[in-house]
Amino acid sequence: MVNPWPESDSAVIAPVEEHDELRQVVRSVLAKHADHESVRAAADSELGYSQKLWRLLNDELEVSGLAVPEELGGSGYGVRELCVLLEETGAALLPEPVLTSAVLGCQALAAADDPAVVEDQLSAALRGVVVTLAPPASELPAAEKAEGGRWDVTGTLPRLAHGAAADLVVVRAATAEGPVMLLVETADVDVTSLTAVDLTRRQVSLRLASTPARLLVGPERAGGVLERLDLLARAAVAAEHAGIVGELLARTVEFATEREQFGRPIGSFQAIKHRLADVLVDRERACSAARYAAAAIDHDPASAPLAVAVASSVCADAALRAAHEAVQLHGGLGFTWEHRAHYYLRRVLGDEGLYGQSRDQRAAIADLVGV
Repeated sequence: MVNPWPESDSAVIAPVEEHDELRQVVRSVLAKHADHESVRAAADSELGYSQKLWRLLNDELEVSGLAVPEELGGSGYGVRELCVLLEETGAALLPEPVLTSAVLGCQALAAADDPAVVEDQLSAALRGVVVTLAPPASELPAAEKAEGGRWDVTGTLPRLAHGAAADLVVVRAATAEGPVMLLVETADVDVTSLTAVDLTRRQVSLRLASTPARLLVGPERAGGVLERLDLLARAAVAAEHAGIVGELLARTVEFATEREQFGRPIGSFQAIKHRLADVLVDRERACSAARYAAAAIDHDPASAPLAVAVASSVCADAALRAAHEAVQLHGGLGFTWEHRAHYYLRRVLGDEGLYGQSRDQRAAIADLVGV
């Protein structure tokens, strides 16, 4: 049983000057290059995101190498810094593969048993080549050793974010010795585009048929590495959701102070004030939970599963409520499917399908504390 009370010092989520500076740099870049119209245009493009902005994020901000160890060519920061980045990219609703490639894909490559085996691929990923990590699945593809140290993998990945844009996919596969992590090139697999509710994070299914693969992590370490990557994925999505809550609150407050009814701003009515105050409370809870989860992964891995489960649940619920309130409080305008509030609503609903629902995380919390 896990102790239900936090183990880490609360100082781990205290403001850090370097984090504030990173936030301001990311925010200024996104304000210039990723307003909502730009995001919509990029999401509607053939690729599904802006190659220009993706290159900018990697060339100037080096987002893909932010948390990759320095000895592997990265900047050597931690999950806390990644989550500062993700709060801002989540708030902007970026369609670029920040979560899937810069965070999960690069961290998967950096976890290789032998870094020399994927040195070229990791170097390319740090420059912006897209690599994505297959999510957990009820049935893993089957893998077996082939000649010359190669592996063959057969199976289906039913839902993969940014799979069509990826050059490389890290696949979870089953072997007689246990799970392994394999690296495959999308040029060698059949890719089928899927219709997804989230227009800013496209999904595909992949079919692998004796597809050549390279061993990334063997059965001795794969279980522990995948567990950490799954924790990182949920913490990263929680950080995005925290950013979404803050952005939706700011936009809705702005609208409520400008939109008038009966000769006065609608934000002056008590009913509207109470609803916005509830979203403000949600924002504070979400930010605290997401930042604590990131700090736990960095500084107290033993308590990270509980912290991440709490953050996943709190932030997902907060983002969903904030999106619903944004739709409703924008009135008839907000109920039009093209309004920006619906793009945020679609992102949150899409994340449920990819990364799990908040009720699943509440069940995990109950298991962890022995309820």
